[in-house]
Amino acid sequence: MAFSGGETYLYTPDRDYVGYGLEQPRDCWPNGAKIAVSFVLNYEEGGESTLWNGDEKSIGGLHETFSDRDVQVGRRDFLVESQYEYGIRQGVPRLMKLFDKYGYKFTLWMVARSAEVTGFYPRLLAEKGHEIADHGNRWTVPGETYEEAKWHHHQAIDRLQKATGRTDVPTSWFIANSTLDTKLVRAEVHKERGVPLLYSSDAYAADTPYYIQDPLVVKGEEDHGMLCVPYSLTNNDVVFLALGARGVGKANDFFELLKADFDYLYAEGERGTPKMMTIAMHSRVLGKPGRIMAIKRFMEYISKKPDVWVATRQEIAAQWREKFPYEKEGFTAALHADVKKY
Repeated sequence: MAFSGGETYLYTPDRDYVGYGLEQPRDCWPNGAKIAVSFVLNYEEGGESTLWNGDEKSIGGLHETFSDRDVQVGRRDFLVESQYEYGIRQGVPRLMKLFDKYGYKFTLWMVARSAEVTGFYPRLLAEKGHEIADHGNRWTVPGETYEEAKWHHHQAIDRLQKATGRTDVPTSWFIANSTLDTKLVRAEVHKERGVPLLYSSDAYAADTPYYIQDPLVVKGEEDHGMLCVPYSLTNNDVVFLALGARGVGKANDFFELLKADFDYLYAEGERGTPKMMTIAMHSRVLGKPGRIMAIKRFMEYISKKPDVWVATRQEIAAQWREKFPYEKEGFTAALHADVKKY
């Protein structure tokens, strides 16, 4: 591949420390729901760093032995590869059956390479109504130039659409080490492809969706805003891997964490300011039989509560856009103002 480099743009909006302030949004969710619950499955297996994928070394994290196993350079690490294979072979079917039982849908952060190599699952998941969102061409954010980054984002869309048989995906993305410039690249690629970009989840700043300035303003486009649907690193099953699986080691511990978060947010909803809650899953982590009991207990718990809306992030974004259009005038409008073009 050869890339010309092209122009370099820096998307530098002001920082918003206030958000909605003391006047939190009210009447947010359909049918008066007190809380929106978003389950997210990180679908990464097959897209990790490995010589099998043409990389120079094995992946160094997000597996059971990452804290005491050296990265293998110049050779494959079959022990680690097999842990990732477990996520699709055992974890995905186990999670699908559990979600089918409750009729809940989840959003997939789907790595494009993973979708390409994991058989019939991407198409089946899309057919079942789970949301297909973009988690990168090869999981990370490759590209040293703007044009190279755009190439990878186009590749991600191509692979995801081919694997799922859907031309209307992905509607959004999440890249763990994303920068604001990545938001600009993604916005431009979606515009070029004609695939609507409903939201970004490269955000952690609130318990409700919120808008930032449209990154395309640095290229002279009109400011339509970019909706952020915040993600969670707290209600995330990676805590099972913390300190070499010496963090949250029991399903009960994770369930209690989820329950406490849910109960507090649900109470805020009962007082008139509904919030959203994100539960992040990895099939190779939470798909283990002892750990999946945490999410099973949590589903049983919330299924008995009234006015709980379990929704995909696409559904949450659509609802927010309808109820709270992008504000160009008003309390936070000044924070959507000038940016610099370099």
